[in-house]
Amino acid sequence: MRKLLIIMVVLAAAAVEAKPIRVGYLPDIGFSPLNVAQAQGFWKELGVEVALTPYADSASLSKALVEGDLDLAGDLTGNFVGWAMAGAAIKLTAETHTSNGSVKILARGADIQAYKGQAIGVGAEEVGSLFLLARYLNAKGLQLADFKLQESSPAARLAGLRKGQPALAVLPDPQANMARRDYTLLADSATYPGVVTMGFAASKSALASIPDEQWLRFYRGWLKAVNWVRAGNFKWADYRAVLDPKIHAGLLADGDAAAMDMFNSIKFPSNAEAAKRHGQLGGLEYHVRAVLRFMRENGLAKSEPEARNLIQSTAFEKALATR
Repeated sequence: MRKLLIIMVVLAAAAVEAKPIRVGYLPDIGFSPLNVAQAQGFWKELGVEVALTPYADSASLSKALVEGDLDLAGDLTGNFVGWAMAGAAIKLTAETHTSNGSVKILARGADIQAYKGQAIGVGAEEVGSLFLLARYLNAKGLQLADFKLQESSPAARLAGLRKGQPALAVLPDPQANMARRDYTLLADSATYPGVVTMGFAASKSALASIPDEQWLRFYRGWLKAVNWVRAGNFKWADYRAVLDPKIHAGLLADGDAAAMDMFNSIKFPSNAEAAKRHGQLGGLEYHVRAVLRFMRENGLAKSEPEARNLIQSTAFEKALATR
């Protein structure tokens, strides 16, 4: 009987470890290392199962994470701060890369003052994009309150921009890339380096139920894929081959040259750089604090909690330290 109980305990533990980590993400090129890790078998080698699901926008991604359909979400770190302040039981677990032009502010004309009082197309549940927009407006002597914020999905924003309803929008790639030739680029995430960063957030229930070792293996697989991407010695055809043509239809629509431009608008840090940002009082904590302050000052949140309380990056930091 004792042996039977031991076997049952071992099997139960194995069943817990065998449960896949359910990861949702936005299908932009910044999260393509997820596809690389899956296609190259990096997670399989490390002994962790990962289930990937793309989402069309931040609103649907947030909903899935909050309702327990996902364990982990890949999006703008500023968006995670917004979700947490709206009541989502989540923790930021990793800041993985920086947008260096992949989020754009586009309009039909270059005079931003002419749009005062009009609507700006923005994304629902996208505090990260609002953070960029506010930085641009403040530089022009304006603020968010001078405009009406019209929320919609990236696809709907692109369609609205083409109809002039509204005539001004904040768009991420690949939708921004589709509009770049027909509209005026007022500013983008490269205009204000470090304002738009991206990464992962997990639900608190997933952090409690999934073993730490599994999280460590997940991030080791991610970093292995990032190193594959950062090395730059792969053939573009090989890279394109790991991208699902349906999921990344917008990314691949204008050919390899446009796709490579979007690829170059993302900056993946070295392991040393990433480790420095995740340390106590490092860049990630500073960024979260800045987003929290922005939310409070613009009436998007009533409080400004301690930034470190929104972060739980231990597994990612251990993965960064693994050689």
